Amino acid sequence: MNGYAGRFLNVDLTAGICSSFTLADTWLKKFIGGSSLAASLYLEKFNLHADPLAPENPLMIMTGPLVASGFPGSSRFAVAAKSPQTGIWGEAACGGTFGPELKRAGYDGIVITGQSPAPATISIINGTAAISPADNLWGKDIYEVTDFFKAQNKGLKVLAIGPAGENLVKFSAVGNDKAHFLGRTGMGAVFGAKKLKAIVVYGNQAILKANEEQYKKIFKNALAEIKDSAFAASLHLMGSDAAVELVMMTGDIPIKNWTRG
Repeated sequence: MNGYAGRFLNVDLTAGICSSFTLADTWLKKFIGGSSLAASLYLEKFNLHADPLAPENPLMIMTGPLVASGFPGSSRFAVAAKSPQTGIWGEAACGGTFGPELKRAGYDGIVITGQSPAPATISIINGTAAISPADNLWGKDIYEVTDFFKAQNKGLKVLAIGPAGENLVKFSAVGNDKAHFLGRTGMGAVFGAKKLKAIVVYGNQAILKANEEQYKKIFKNALAEIKDSAFAASLHLMGSDAAVELVMMTGDIPIKNWTRG
């Protein structure tokens, strides 16, 4: 379908094998990307009773049909698995560069199973996926790891964990290019349990739209509304800090796990 790269990547870290698979259009229409699509695959295909840190617990990275379209606010992607922090379904989402680059590299999502016998990195370059050793990176923080890969190719987008994830800290985060973080439900610990240090992607594949002219019209209208929004202007200037006062008033600040604020 338009809006999709058209395939997903399956990585078996135990066997050291990368392969691709597709999903029926009916499935993609019913579960439109992100954590919804990840949850549907989890419920349909995996052992729901597996320990969150066991090789059998799948780690899924999913985009949606608007990702890589260039539409405002459409860069977000989800990382999902059974949570080591809660013991139930866990998901985290962030914006940034990784989601769009994964789509441009030829994949709508990644399903990772198993456990590498040693620290490993997954690389996805224009549709070609490979697993590489990462012993030299184990113990390094997210910033060092990102700089290591950027030194090889500035265009690479990096998803990585630091020592917290390696040591299975149950609230550890995953970092995307040092500026965006998947901070909820301990997805960094799932990376660490699989001995997965980082995923790097690069691609230049175009994602087709069903109606380019209609898209341009809606894009132009959305951009005009955003420019007229004081809240959007504040976000542009200050980032997420601009939202603090508003979400304090609406009760969506997680002070003491949402018991205050």
